[in-house]
Amino acid sequence: MQGEEMMMNEVKLLDCTLRDGGYINNWDFTEHQIKSTISNLTNANIDYVEIGYLTSITGDVNGSQFQCIESASKLLPNNRKKTKYVIMVDVAQFDIEELCPRSKDTLDGIRVVFYKRQIDLAHVFCDRVREKGYDLFIQPMVTVDYSAQEFSELASRFYNNYQPYSIAIVDSFGCMNATMLNSFVEMIRQNTGDDVRIGFHGHDNMQLTQINAASLINCANRQKLIIDATVSGIGRGAGNLYTELIANYCNFHCNSEYNLNQILQVASEVTEPLSRKFKWGYSPYLMLTAMHHAHPNYATYLLANHDVSVSEFADFINSIPDDMLTKCTRPYVEELYKQFK
Repeated sequence: MQGEEMMMNEVKLLDCTLRDGGYINNWDFTEHQIKSTISNLTNANIDYVEIGYLTSITGDVNGSQFQCIESASKLLPNNRKKTKYVIMVDVAQFDIEELCPRSKDTLDGIRVVFYKRQIDLAHVFCDRVREKGYDLFIQPMVTVDYSAQEFSELASRFYNNYQPYSIAIVDSFGCMNATMLNSFVEMIRQNTGDDVRIGFHGHDNMQLTQINAASLINCANRQKLIIDATVSGIGRGAGNLYTELIANYCNFHCNSEYNLNQILQVASEVTEPLSRKFKWGYSPYLMLTAMHHAHPNYATYLLANHDVSVSEFADFINSIPDDMLTKCTRPYVEELYKQFK
């Protein structure tokens, strides 16, 4: 029982339906959909709700993209209950000097997302986020791109300099298994303190997100965890861990009290109607990119313009040079496929 109580206190869920799901509909959620989603997830007792992207890119800015914290914060409910609200910032897409100070009326946290080549820029961002008083979430994209030494140094440097609220393991390509995931967990543990929360953001290319999340939960009595998920698994490509499934798992195994009916209300009003217009979820093409630790856009870009069988794609993915597996542009995919043919 003591272990169960410890797990109940340490495992938290973060729903990113309005942010990661935005890749499906270009973030074109209505104000009603955004407010309803936030309200339902709050009433479902979800611990953290990510309400979208913060961006300085003008022009095509849709519903769950915001150009300032103030406009995003206006959509929050008056009664926050126990839920915290966060937003994601890409270090290449927002002028961090425009960030307003945190107050009782603003969002609670900023999730700073960056590639390995952008670490120095990420430090500038993190310094400002902490200076303005927000909970700081470190989100190093494509975590598998880091060697053990590189990721250990990242965890140590960010922890010692900024005392982040959370450092995440981001399985951008959906290629991690439980053993790989747990090795990154150990790197964070060994290079930070007990106060930092370990995050996990998984994509479902190999349908391992639920298994990986369960593996993390099994060791929750030794570490605070924040697990990302989206309602109906909505997200580009193979999608994400399902909020309703992991919430149900936590209710049974961690004595959590997530309200499934409120989560399913989001599915009813938002994600399931979108599923009738847009496609996401498992695909053998995306499984193959994950197996090779390759960017999923090798499949997305190629299939957009060519009729390629699964077996042909399996041969094509083998032709990609090792140093280009994580780098992917449309022109490069077209040229590589031309050579392959």
